[in-house]
Amino acid sequence: MFEFLIEYDINPVIIFNEKGHIFYCNQEAEIFLSYVNVKDIFNFTIQHAPLKEGIKTEFKNINFGEFFFNGYSIGYQEDSKIGIRLFINTKKHQFTLENLEKVDLNKLIDFAIQYINLKQKTKFKIYPDLSIEKVYISKKEFLQTLFEIFENQKKVEIYTKFNIAEVVKIKEKKYSLIEIILKCELFKEIESKYFEIIKKNNGYIIKVPFIKEKNENNNT
Repeated sequence: MFEFLIEYDINPVIIFNEKGHIFYCNQEAEIFLSYVNVKDIFNFTIQHAPLKEGIKTEFKNINFGEFFFNGYSIGYQEDSKIGIRLFINTKKHQFTLENLEKVDLNKLIDFAIQYINLKQKTKFKIYPDLSIEKVYISKKEFLQTLFEIFENQKKVEIYTKFNIAEVVKIKEKKYSLIEIILKCELFKEIESKYFEIIKKNNGYIIKVPFIKEKNENNNT
């Protein structure tokens, strides 16, 4: 029963041997490890391990590439093996599908930049993912979110990309996510019922559900 619970744990669980090779990992960890450098995970495990046999648990924001976690537990009982369990973000964000319009996301960001530069002088650098198709979003809410972030900023770097590591469920349908990463100063808390907005040390991340059709049934 214990092995069954670990295997289907929603959190990645990885056990290394003393040489940094994987002795065991559950299904969630297999997905995670296919996108990251195993050596980086092992080094993190060793660096944050308890000083003596036992378990060390810490809750804080950490990331490996595209994967973000709320903390970890690291433990060992012998010198030959050490294990880590990473805690995924289980906070549920309630999205709405009301009043959506089909837009070109990169063009909408360009419009927001041009508008804000009529009011203030902000230096923008943009790194768009041109493969992102038109999507259904709340145009008004998205622009208002950008305006709030851009306000009083001296410089902003903007990156758009697909998030390959996460999906979001809205009304029992699963959607991939597009991330708009804004590297800038942190001036305020911003919330939205249309997007998840994450506050980072160096800016914000806006997570937009990738909705291609209003009534699509995406069971990816």
